[in-house]
Amino acid sequence: MHIDALMEKATKQFLQKNYQEALDVFLTILRQEPLHKPAQLGVMLCDLLEEDEEEAVALFDFYLVLKQEAEEDAEERVIEMIHSLDKAQEDLASMLEQESVSAIEGIAYKDFKRIVQERGSFKRAFEDIMFSTKVIITQKSDFFDFLNNLLEYGFKDIAYSYLEDASKLYPADRRLQEFMQKLKQ
Repeated sequence: MHIDALMEKATKQFLQKNYQEALDVFLTILRQEPLHKPAQLGVMLCDLLEEDEEEAVALFDFYLVLKQEAEEDAEERVIEMIHSLDKAQEDLASMLEQESVSAIEGIAYKDFKRIVQERGSFKRAFEDIMFSTKVIITQKSDFFDFLNNLLEYGFKDIAYSYLEDASKLYPADRRLQEFMQKLKQ
């Protein structure tokens, strides 16, 4: 199959949220033409889906708009945006890890979630550890899950503290702004 036809197929699969199929087609293109920028971008966006589907879809839509407008270096612009997003997420993870390292002890979020299951409630588990242990969060999706639970179970001051720090790194992040609005209610 011709590269253009494969790209069209991959794009269609991505837009229909058949992400694995889209990834397979992007990889097929790269096997035929390893330096094919649009396919490289497609693979990067498929990888980003695991961390932040909303962001990946928004970047893909933006890429399609750039292509429709015959923008030069559309792929490079979006790839730079992905790298910038990755850097921002690394900065957030680093900031959260540094805060946790300053505590005497810390617990990985996945381990904390196990404690929640054992205790049967987020509130009970968090109350058990909140004064002695920091929760170490390295994934953006875990961070938002944690914030959601903090707000849901009445730990507004703690949620606010986390949000304040994260907002310094990501002042334009829509989800952070939504959480700030929840706090103000």
